[in-house]
Amino acid sequence: MISVADFDTGVQQLLAEPIALAYLSMPNCSVCLAVKPQLRQRFQGQVPIYHFDAHQLPRVAGTFQVMTAPAVLLFIEGKEVQRQARFIDFAALAKTIDAYQESQQLAPVDYQALFDQIEGQ
Repeated sequence: MISVADFDTGVQQLLAEPIALAYLSMPNCSVCLAVKPQLRQRFQGQVPIYHFDAHQLPRVAGTFQVMTAPAVLLFIEGKEVQRQARFIDFAALAKTIDAYQESQQLAPVDYQALFDQIEGQ
């Protein structure tokens, strides 16, 4: 898990990743304390996880439009594709991450060969 100390640098690095999770927490949040180890256990090594402490980085709430903690945001190619707050559905996150990673292993479609095949029929 990557602890973000400088907000602008952290956001820039997060958005530059092909796929990444942003984990937003507050220091005295009991749910945050329960979610953090589960997030690490399930996704560490699979996708980068950027940890933003909303107490130390107050701009995080306004920038990501998050009103409660914890919040987990999934970014793919710099765009937010999934957001969960307070009650995190780890299975749904895993399903989206797995689907993206599987799609990256597929061979690209050769459209010219496909059109040639259709024209030949």
